[in-house]
Amino acid sequence: MAKSLPSYSLVLEMENARSVDLDEVSIGLTALLREISAVSSLGFAKPRVVISHGGDDADTLLLRSNIAAEASQLEQVTDLIFSASPGGRYYDLKNNGIPATDGDIVIFTDSDTVVEPGWLSAMLDPFQDPATVAVNGYTYLYYDDFMSRTFALIWFFPMAQMDTRFASKRAINANNVAFRRSWITNHPFPENNGFKVSCTLLMRELDRDGHKLVSANARVYHYPPRGWQFFRWRALVTGRDADRKFRVLKSSHRGRRIAKSLSHWLTMTWRTTRRVIGHARQTGMPVWQIPLSLLVGLAFYSLAFWGQFGLALGFIGDEVEVLPDFAGG
Repeated sequence: MAKSLPSYSLVLEMENARSVDLDEVSIGLTALLREISAVSSLGFAKPRVVISHGGDDADTLLLRSNIAAEASQLEQVTDLIFSASPGGRYYDLKNNGIPATDGDIVIFTDSDTVVEPGWLSAMLDPFQDPATVAVNGYTYLYYDDFMSRTFALIWFFPMAQMDTRFASKRAINANNVAFRRSWITNHPFPENNGFKVSCTLLMRELDRDGHKLVSANARVYHYPPRGWQFFRWRALVTGRDADRKFRVLKSSHRGRRIAKSLSHWLTMTWRTTRRVIGHARQTGMPVWQIPLSLLVGLAFYSLAFWGQFGLALGFIGDEVEVLPDFAGG
């Protein structure tokens, strides 16, 4: 680490805390506490941690009480702040936390991710270079059963190991990314009706400003989504988000959007087949489950196609995507 160390703040989004149990959130907070203590021993100043949530003031009191019970030392090593944004969606909560930060660097993470040892040091180290404006960490999906293994194989996150080529293609991980505060304050996550579109739009702003997204081996795992209700909803919204991205970044012409939905379905069908066959054994999946996993993956992206095709064709309106009560991130 350089002798002149930057100050940093963290924004922890708590929307997804509704869909993971308190024990899992506790694991994430304990890991975060470990990382903050580790870099503090290197000379970094005590950071401000902003817990940004979608409730009201009453929820703030409950949240503070729960966090104190699960990670009591967090308030000793950080300046812990709670910031409410009633009804705020995922990116709203991230933007809501920015004004409360005070560090030179602002790091974003989520309530349903767990940081690995060395994560915080790896996130901060690239900022020794004054030209560095944004640092992207390595997020992968945790798995412990058939469905979570399948999600890990077909998801937009890379695998935990031996997947660096796919990881290098990742855009901004909103659950594991850091920016210089001077930049992100003036470039918050853009507004969009989509569920997970704003990362892509922010990446475009970063490129337009002439800044490179620096990849760091700052590793976190994300808890897996659960349940068939989530499977159906997330597949359809993945497709709708694909159309939204294409419409903003490429063309709003209906014919081109429809054609893109078809080509995207073919691309994702091939990618899913390749990844399930190529990485299934890495997850510990038995050989007999691999064909079933492939079918589930193909079903997911077939549903995604209908979501993308339907929005492109105008069968459905471009409504604001809201996280259902049964769904995760």
